[in-house]
Formats: sequence, C-alpha cells, structure tokens
Amino acid sequence: MVLKRSHVVLLLLGLAPIPLFGQAANSPVVFANQDAVTTTFVHAPNYGGTNGNGGGGDNNQWLKVEFHYSVTPATGDYQDAVEFKVWIEGRDLLDPQGKPGEGIAVALTGSVAYVNIPKGKDCYGVFYVHPSTLGRYSTDRGYEDFDRKFDVHIEAFVNGAKMDYSNKNKEDDAENWYKPLRVVPGLVYRQDQTPFIMADPDRYPAIKLPTTTQ
Repeated sequence: MVLKRSHVVLLLLGLAPIPLFGQAANSPVVFANQDAVTTTFVHAPNYGGTNGNGGGGDNNQWLKVEFHYSVTPATGDYQDAVEFKVWIEGRDLLDPQGKPGEGIAVALTGSVAYVNIPKGKDCYGVFYVHPSTLGRYSTDRGYEDFDRKFDVHIEAFVNGAKMDYSNKNKEDDAENWYKPLRVVPGLVYRQDQTPFIMADPDRYPAIKLPTTTQ
C-alpha cells in the first residue's frame, strides 16, 4: 500500500502517526499537503524607476515560488530557525551537449533561513526568480513552462538535519528526482534580495541574514 502525504495513517488507536515519506520522526516542521508548493508569475512593484524590461526579453514577470508548512516546536511557541533549500527545474538550450530544442536539464538553486517562527499550521515561505533568468533557462516554448511543466523541490532543515521535503509536480515519494540535474546556483533569490522586500510583511517569518565580521 502506498502512503500519501494527504492521509494520516495510524497503526492502532492511541499510537503516534507513522512519519510520512521524507518526514523525520518528531519533525518540528512539516510541509502542509500535496499542494504545499505553488508557483505564480508576478510583476515587480514600481518604485519610480524606468519602464525597461530589465533584460527579460518579452517577459517582465518574476517567478514566485511559495511554500506552505506547519511548525510544532519541541518546546515553547517559537522554532528558533529553519533553513529551506530549493531546486527549480529548467533547461539550458545553450549547452553544446544538449539536443536542439531540448538542451540540458538544470536545477536553479537557492536557500533561505527563517528565524523565530511562531507555532502554527499555516506558515509560509517564498523564493523569487528574475525574468531574465526565466528566459535564459526556459525551452523554446517560453518561460511559462516554469509554472506549467517544470517541477520544484523544497527541503526543510533544522540544525543541518533534513526534516521534510515537498515537490510541486512529482509524486510525494519522488525524493531524488532533482539530483541528476546540473546545478545552477545563485539565481534563486530570498525576498530581501528582490523588489518584493516590502511585500506581505506579516506573511513570512524574519530572515536570518548571513553574519559578517567587523
């Protein structure tokens, strides 16, 4: 019998639930359901700049990747920190080793660490991808493949240990589909690295910024 993330399975009444695929035992962070990862295209807010397309070709929309999860701290009402890592499927049509029109399968990667996350069932996080990156790593069918066809894989870590994962399109037990893809780092942004830094200030937890030495 195949377990689905949307079903809570109990062996016997009174026993704890069986951890679902990819979920660590007693995990303080759990992706909400099979629709935990959503993608949409959004226009950047206009802060009085020029009306150029920012090098995105025919597309001036960013890809917004939002994920939905719950937090149950072991003690207290706040989870100190959770790091989320993301792999976003794409295609590199310029790679000389790729087939014409197909290119090479790649994964755009990024991460964000949220801190002081309140206990709750409806917690959210977000990543963004610039319009020019979408154009560069889409197929000849256009950037909309990032929403319609390409998959997204997100993992949650606490103190360096993986707690849970979720996919946008693949079956919930497809934990390793992204690993053969060629990684393209540095092109998936945290909210504070984008024009959306002031958007939805109450929807997402505080971001832990990289530490610097004086």
